[in-house]
Amino acid sequence: MNSNAKSGWWAYLELMRISNNPTVISNTLAGVALAGVSLGDWRVWLLALAFSLFYSAGMVFNDWCDYAIDQRERPERPLPSGRVSRKSALLLTIGLFGIGLACVALVSWQGLIWASGLVGLIALYDLWHKTNPISPILMAGTRILVYLSTIAALGAAFSWQAWLAVGLLFSYVMGFTFIAKSELRPQLKALWPAMCVLLPIGYALITPDFSPILVSVALLSWSLHSMRLVYRQRQIGPAIGRLIAGISLFDALVCIVAGNLWACAFAIAAFGLTRLAQRSIQGT
Repeated sequence: MNSNAKSGWWAYLELMRISNNPTVISNTLAGVALAGVSLGDWRVWLLALAFSLFYSAGMVFNDWCDYAIDQRERPERPLPSGRVSRKSALLLTIGLFGIGLACVALVSWQGLIWASGLVGLIALYDLWHKTNPISPILMAGTRILVYLSTIAALGAAFSWQAWLAVGLLFSYVMGFTFIAKSELRPQLKALWPAMCVLLPIGYALITPDFSPILVSVALLSWSLHSMRLVYRQRQIGPAIGRLIAGISLFDALVCIVAGNLWACAFAIAAFGLTRLAQRSIQGT
């Protein structure tokens, strides 16, 4: 790829961490499956677009907030390297959030209330995550709000299966975010984040059907592989990228337990697409 491309549109894709975007779409599809709505419903894809825009906006705003730190630690990033200006990044953040909220408003006002909370939590995380000891909880909160906002926007009830899925997704994201925060430390002090990452495989147990077993095994294998990179090879950065992609495998598990095979297939495809895209654009 030539230098002009890298300093142009490619820099914006890198800034938005576009490689991780499929995981947000699979989050939306899991929420759709929990709501019992067909993928043929036009609202599904409008919500998927909205939450993808929120994610991209959050990534851009994160780098805008971390500009001074990235100048020292990651000078190759789009903002400190000068490939994207801070003004452009801020305008892009506002634009992406605004368009995303407009998309949700077209679906329902109830969903807009939840989505507005999601935008607020994303902004709070970006503004206060470097020195915030509970920032992994905030990060996990942004992911579960995609589930909750989707269900609310589609006018569905919050079932116990939905709340269980929300809790397990929260555990997974919180666990690997705590691991990510330890990246600059010489040693990891505990194994409990790994337990949080492994908990979601238990979601397959809520149904007597054997259909979720393959997806559950895939999620378990992928999580163990990622944990091996963390605790044995000390490759925390690559492990976090893999664990982010693994969100889509949990989404696939949620979808198949809910009986939505098409959503499950799309979520598995999102996992593959995320890993493929991460080869070109780092997910962290």
